Amino acid sequence: MYLMAGHWNETIEVDKNKRPKSVEWKSSIKMMKNPEEFVSRLQDFGRIVDENQVVAGNVKIIKEQYIARPDFVPEIMEQKSGAAKGICSWVLNIVKYWEVIQ
Repeated sequence: MYLMAGHWNETIEVDKNKRPKSVEWKSSIKMMKNPEEFVSRLQDFGRIVDENQVVAGNVKIIKEQYIARPDFVPEIMEQKSGAAKGICSWVLNIVKYWEVIQ
């Protein structure tokens, strides 16, 4: 995920600007290999936002490449899978939360 700083998940290789080197599905699978840990990290992400550890440039990329898409809405994602709907909702809400506290 673009959203987080590199230390959020050690399985994500980041460049010097703390942007993920790869956002391909293969990298996502590696990050989610332990579902319980992945969910726990998602649940704890509000603290990462509170501690101002989210890279602003990464939020910009999320907005431009995902949130701006007309199909990036929970109702459409639900047609693909319940998990896709949940992740979509999480992304939308965490970005809104990040905007509020900035």
